[in-house]
Amino acid sequence: MREIFLRNFLPGAIIIAFLVSCGTSKKSTTTSTPTKKADSLTAMRLMDSLTIMAKLDSVEHAAKTQKPDTTPKVAFENYRGSATLINQLVNTELHVSFDWGKQYLYGKATITLKPYFYPTDSLTFDAKGMDIHEVSMLKGKEKLPLKYSYDSMQLHINLGETYTDKEEYKIYIEYTSKPNELKSEQEGSAAITSHKGLFFINPDGKNKTKPREIWTQGETEDNSCWFPTIDKPNQRMTEEIYMTVDKIDKTLSNGELVSSTENKDNTRTDHWVMKPGIPPYLVMMAVGPFSIIHDKWKGKLVDYYIDAKYAPYAKDIFGKTPQMIEFFSNILHFPYPWNKYDQVIVHDYVSGAMENTTATLHGDFLNKTRRELIDDPLNTGEDIISHELFHHWFGDFVTCESWSNISLNESFADYSEFLWRQYAWGEDYADQYLHVSMREYLGSAAPQHNLVDFYYKDKEDIFDVVSYNKGGGIMHMLRSVVGDSAFFAALHLYLEMNKLSSAEVPQLRLAFEKITGQDLNWFFNEWFYNKGYPILNIDHSYDAGSHKETVTIEQVQDLTQNPVFYMPLQVDIYTNGKKESHSVIMDRTENTYVFDAQAKPDLVVADAKKMMYVCVKNENMSMSEREYQYEHLPLYMDRYEALNDLSTHIGDAGAKATFVKALHDRFWALREFAVEKMQDSIPGMKNTLMDIAVHDSSSNVRAEAISSLSSGYKDGTLISIYRNALNDSSYKVDGEALNAIVKINTDEALKDAHRYENADGLELLFSVAAIYTQYGNDSCNNFFVNLQDKVTGYQQIPYVVLYGRFLQQCSDTCASRGVPILGNLVRNGDNHYVKFYAKSTMQSLQSTYKDRESDLTGKINDLKGKGADSRQVSDLQNKLNSVKNIEDLIKPYLEE
Repeated sequence: MREIFLRNFLPGAIIIAFLVSCGTSKKSTTTSTPTKKADSLTAMRLMDSLTIMAKLDSVEHAAKTQKPDTTPKVAFENYRGSATLINQLVNTELHVSFDWGKQYLYGKATITLKPYFYPTDSLTFDAKGMDIHEVSMLKGKEKLPLKYSYDSMQLHINLGETYTDKEEYKIYIEYTSKPNELKSEQEGSAAITSHKGLFFINPDGKNKTKPREIWTQGETEDNSCWFPTIDKPNQRMTEEIYMTVDKIDKTLSNGELVSSTENKDNTRTDHWVMKPGIPPYLVMMAVGPFSIIHDKWKGKLVDYYIDAKYAPYAKDIFGKTPQMIEFFSNILHFPYPWNKYDQVIVHDYVSGAMENTTATLHGDFLNKTRRELIDDPLNTGEDIISHELFHHWFGDFVTCESWSNISLNESFADYSEFLWRQYAWGEDYADQYLHVSMREYLGSAAPQHNLVDFYYKDKEDIFDVVSYNKGGGIMHMLRSVVGDSAFFAALHLYLEMNKLSSAEVPQLRLAFEKITGQDLNWFFNEWFYNKGYPILNIDHSYDAGSHKETVTIEQVQDLTQNPVFYMPLQVDIYTNGKKESHSVIMDRTENTYVFDAQAKPDLVVADAKKMMYVCVKNENMSMSEREYQYEHLPLYMDRYEALNDLSTHIGDAGAKATFVKALHDRFWALREFAVEKMQDSIPGMKNTLMDIAVHDSSSNVRAEAISSLSSGYKDGTLISIYRNALNDSSYKVDGEALNAIVKINTDEALKDAHRYENADGLELLFSVAAIYTQYGNDSCNNFFVNLQDKVTGYQQIPYVVLYGRFLQQCSDTCASRGVPILGNLVRNGDNHYVKFYAKSTMQSLQSTYKDRESDLTGKINDLKGKGADSRQVSDLQNKLNSVKNIEDLIKPYLEE
């Protein structure tokens, strides 16, 4: 599953700026910010063996001075191990049909099982929120009713006799799935915003902006909301589904569509068969009026299911999929192991994407026209597509045995995004991916926990920046430690050793040790079975008398919460244009290395190969060293580190000269960074920025140049640059041009904004919204009303913030129309973050109206006290009543 962070959805600087600036009014009530997924992790962690020795003295002292703890203890309390295998799934056959009005699924399940090892006479299925109509044992064609009990979450069945592991048996269940009537514990988490498993989208067809659809989301254990199963990742079964749907709809499921039969009642039954076996959480269905665009890889079908509106762009969005399959098959020396690969885009999806075997499901944020794709230089779409595809080896073909071992799924898939970028786009794009990913991890407020975490509070909590971002960085470090050929050979061996089964992290370690001949417990103990990361202070000094260069690396992380980390590193010393490389070991709180150097080096880099990606690194360098680093070292991280450090000295001539060079860096992201930082050194840069705004090959850089110009120069002569930019191929550039024009001529900007109200690109539409929020009037309200149907998922956040600010300055008539729209998002926003911002916006609006009520009440009392004309009092009283009506309209949404 690809969890999508806010940066993947929100348009650039304009929305960030508005989210920062759009605070609540001084009297508004606030709510706490929603936490990231790991914020609820409070369980105790076992102390790893690497840190035990360092704590022995303090433990012994405590034992002598403290009274013994007599609180009763429980061995392995809250331990989250693999599910015990009592019965084993063999095959599941489903016959399903749908009631769109009630949003029910009517199902008939025939499930083949056998005892795993020990004989058993009972069976428990996960079956959440269903009506159970019949439970029988199938003996040939005969159905024998069985005794059972059902508590709305699990179905407990008495098999009537004892079965051994050599005997298969078949259970028949007729049931109704009612996903919208599930208990509150299925409402969702931060990772997946709803856990009801089965979703009816626009079931009554009233929303003309989106189609009617049905789709499912199984991970973690939600498919048992729509069919009875043993919903654990260490189960595996073949499956087949007969889906009866309206003739106009297309269906998608795992495996092969083996038949399609038209029925007399204007429906059709499609029969899908999935072999070999997969875990229950990877079973999927999708139903809707999709357009299907066909592609192939080595004779295997590669199809794209997409809205008709975006069908012309399907290969712009997905077209590199066959190339990705070829690439991953080659680097793993393990051909894609399934019969086909389909991808479908659905509406109102509750997460980012999901790697259902042979049938990946994506959220509708992936829908983009060619013009919108121009503004995606970070390859967000390709990142997600590669991530879900790689799961078909790591997650689907070999599956984590328990959610505690989710890194075997998600850390690999996260790293696949780096691998694809490295192959398809080059080292700069790949290194930038890891850089941004690590910044997300290191900047997260989420509690640290072991990558393999047996003590999580809730299984959803571990779908977080540790399992994804940190895990991906750890995979990169493991690759750096063992080398490329050993890394991919070990992955191949891991897949061969564990094919079509579940695995734990020790099996990955054994595969690496088998290939390399090395004991790698040190690496796995340090990074998989420990938490935290090193914080490194790095210093260099040269002694001209002894001709020695000294490098000191000090680990300053909190050693009561983190271990002392071990890592082989490479130190590079540059002198008079020549480089000397030295291999060293970092293995203590402070390491000092001394090297011969006949002259003072131009530059010393302590981790030249960037082995330590998962860390905070403070390397002390002079400005001249940073200038040399940017000029002579080729890696993205070297160039970024140099520019980032020099940006604090932008007024210095040498630093400024380096930034001028960076304006022409080969990589767009560093050019954009240079343009952004040069805002502090604008004098003399106007012509250069004008040239960049027109001619840079990257739309992000052109947009940043326009932003810099509009921030640094209130110059009417620039209006021609901005007006020409409104015809740019990029929506982002268009939006930034609008922002620039409004600073010079508000009336012109408003006219331009009206022209772009029906544009497709959200970057541009949010720029229009921002202008209306500042300078619009009641006539602009229809724009916001119509915009609600164009935003989904995290896109709803800037919408609610901007619309809320707009309503604060408009009439009560506008507010009476807007409050129910925002209120609906308080109740039914696509995720927790949307609901939070919608509620916060409503609180701000409520505060504004309370201020108006107080102001009007005071004026009325003053007029009455002065014996003013009753008509004046009456007019103000009518306004007060109107204000109170809006307050009454707001109140119910804030009480829930």
